[in-house]
Amino acid sequence: MAYALRGPALRDHIATVAAALFYAEGIHRVGVDRIADKAGVTKRTLYHHFPSKDVLLAEALRGAPTIAFPRAGSPLARILGAFAQLGAFLQATAFRGCPYIIFTAELTERGHPARRVIEERIRERRGWFERRLREANASDPAALAEELDVLFDGALASAAKRGTLEPVEAATRVANRLLEHHCALVAG
Repeated sequence: MAYALRGPALRDHIATVAAALFYAEGIHRVGVDRIADKAGVTKRTLYHHFPSKDVLLAEALRGAPTIAFPRAGSPLARILGAFAQLGAFLQATAFRGCPYIIFTAELTERGHPARRVIEERIRERRGWFERRLREANASDPAALAEELDVLFDGALASAAKRGTLEPVEAATRVANRLLEHHCALVAG
């Protein structure tokens, strides 16, 4: 029972359980009763930590499965490594796909707290690409980061829909060509 946990640890536990349920089954299919039961808490305890399902959803999204981007290697190797990590993530999650894409599809209200978390995470990912591109002295790192981010998202969505890594492999080849072109322009 989760009652051995208190305060922030209990709050994190509830959010982690909710994240797994939302990710596996969808936001609208999972109710707070089920989350409370699976977390081993009462509904009252759940609402003590999260005043609404929307607030719980936003917090759960912060703990949803993520793709770990490489922290070592050259900037270009790290970017291509991110695409490799994408493939590993998809295999580990049985091709369920990106929680940001899944949740966005279910959340039609633009101002929803979870949508704001998603938008923040996407900005962070695009920023990660841009920082690596600046480190590599790529031409127009902001524009190239946007292209890589769209390519990354597209590969993630397509691979999840198709249940195969072929889109990730294709995206990796395109990313490699983009990097060769943009970095060659700087070097040449």
